[in-house]
Amino acid sequence: MYSEAVLEEHVFEKLTLIPYHTKLVVSPSEFRSIDKVPETLHVSCYSRFALPFFTHMIEIFNKRWQTLDLISMMQELKRTAAADYRYPRDRMYYGNATSIKDSLSTLPTFQKKEEEHSS
Repeated sequence: MYSEAVLEEHVFEKLTLIPYHTKLVVSPSEFRSIDKVPETLHVSCYSRFALPFFTHMIEIFNKRWQTLDLISMMQELKRTAAADYRYPRDRMYYGNATSIKDSLSTLPTFQKKEEEHSS
């Protein structure tokens, strides 16, 4: 079994092999070296909130991919996911438990492919 440090090192090495392409990396909050990888949007959260975090991320991608850029979607995720928590202390903790950092040279967006019509 790998330690968290070894796993982070392997992820970092693999990501550096693709330096000129945009990468979205979602990781545990302890993975700090990912911030140094070029062309990366690094979103991290405490593992305590992983399940609601990924649920909200998928919902936001499904609803917003055509209208928002990737960074805006992740900022919306950070703002809205905490609303699910019943106790104000958990909402405040969740909002601070998510970090968004980027080393992007452009603002990544998803483009809808035009459907080809056959005559």
